[in-house]
Amino acid sequence: MRGRALLGLPQGFNWFLILVTVIVSLLVLGACIYILVEYQHPEDRNQAWFPKIIVVFSMTLAIWTVLMFPLDVGNTNACATNISPSACTYTLPMKQLWYAVFITNLVLVFVIIPFTLFFYEGDSDYTFCQKVKGSLMWTAGFLIFIILIIVIMYMLIGYVVYPTQQLTSGVRSLRVLKNINTYNVSCIPPATTNTTTNSTITADEQCSAFGNKFVLKNWKLRVSLPVYIMAIQSVLGWLLFLVFAGVGLLAAPIDWLQEFLGRPRAIITKSEYMRRAQIIAQRAKQLMSMLQLLRRGEHDRRWRSNFQKVQREVALLEDDEYQLERVFPQGEDGEVRWVMFMLGFWMLAFMSFLGFCLTGVWVAHMIAYMLPPVPLNPFLNSMFVVLDGVFPLFGTGAFALFCLYLMAVAMKGNFMLGLNFLIIKLYPMRPGSTMMSSFLVNTALVLVMAPAIVQFCAQAFAVYANGTSIFDVFGNQVMYLIGLKYIYNFNIFLYGMLAVMGLSAVFLAFRGKKVWKRRNPEDAYSTID
Repeated sequence: MRGRALLGLPQGFNWFLILVTVIVSLLVLGACIYILVEYQHPEDRNQAWFPKIIVVFSMTLAIWTVLMFPLDVGNTNACATNISPSACTYTLPMKQLWYAVFITNLVLVFVIIPFTLFFYEGDSDYTFCQKVKGSLMWTAGFLIFIILIIVIMYMLIGYVVYPTQQLTSGVRSLRVLKNINTYNVSCIPPATTNTTTNSTITADEQCSAFGNKFVLKNWKLRVSLPVYIMAIQSVLGWLLFLVFAGVGLLAAPIDWLQEFLGRPRAIITKSEYMRRAQIIAQRAKQLMSMLQLLRRGEHDRRWRSNFQKVQREVALLEDDEYQLERVFPQGEDGEVRWVMFMLGFWMLAFMSFLGFCLTGVWVAHMIAYMLPPVPLNPFLNSMFVVLDGVFPLFGTGAFALFCLYLMAVAMKGNFMLGLNFLIIKLYPMRPGSTMMSSFLVNTALVLVMAPAIVQFCAQAFAVYANGTSIFDVFGNQVMYLIGLKYIYNFNIFLYGMLAVMGLSAVFLAFRGKKVWKRRNPEDAYSTID
């Protein structure tokens, strides 16, 4: 930095920030690949590569979108405080990157993922060209519908309205001002005036500016189309985020703790493995018999209810098989796999402890800073500023942790609920037995939530993130959009998320583990139903 200043160059460029960005991006990509491998169904292994690429890229982009906010903060803080922002050479062009990320998000959610889903679920009897043609037709119809809605809303209400107070600038004589009763005569004297607080201003003295006390006006401006699209994405994401994050803030750390407490204690013997495998095989035969009975009674009025029961039993059977493979690792590296398996449970214990802490701090921050009309305390904003004073990376790192935790609990809530909240059970996410169609749908839901998480963090950390590129969008424009400003000003989404969180707490308190997880996997091998 000092060398750049001596050369007369503007400060702000930071190679270390680029290095950290590359490393974190690769770590996120590796984590998304791990999720895909951990959750994918055995039937999709070594095939369906195009949907897998779309899923990994989409999930990675969703997490990148949230982590771009801390990157924006670090990029802004790289410039010295004595340098004007317009004169600073920033490390990254964040405004252009934000536009690119949001547009890519939109294309993935409404074009690429629907096309991939329609193609993946196409009739197996269709040829490749027939699948492509059908997928394009469905995607085009869906896309036209979405474009019409956005364009019509943008043309009608795509404006921001800023409340303003009239201020007239110029030099006016006090003789004129005294004759205008509506104006404030306690004006700003010129710098050359030698008056004091006890002296009387003469009528010949002049004012450099004077304001109107009573006339309030609204300043209406057309917002840019990319900003309006970002605002619509945020609203759509909030409808999902308030549900999934409201559930996940409590259920995620509890679920991680339950998985740790219910971990297997030792590797089972080969004879025990064979016994349990035989039980699973017998249950599979029973399910086949039940399916044959269902085929004969397709016109029975209870057919749909019975079919849903069979679906649940199939899901439990697949989960039992997955759990059995974990407690009896096979192959030459079986011992290594077991050690890694157990380390994963201890990682869940740490995540549970950290999750309880972060959830409590988040709720306290919402109560102290976000919900009151006048914040009671900056809370986390002050903590980040203090950490920056110790070392610049500490504040940005803590900021990234709180933002990333929201994405983690939202994804956890999405994986736990899926679309079960919407009356019918569709596209569930289960470790070791998730088809690519479920991956595509739930990844699209995660992508939709990403802009809402960014907007939530912009509102929560308005003090610390002031001056960033994304705060200019969500803090200075979206909050004043016609039709949307009331949702944000009255904290409707925040109250909705806290309400969902409260309902989740009630279910967890009265029904406990059964709400989120089925019976103990060990119970599957005790008897045959």
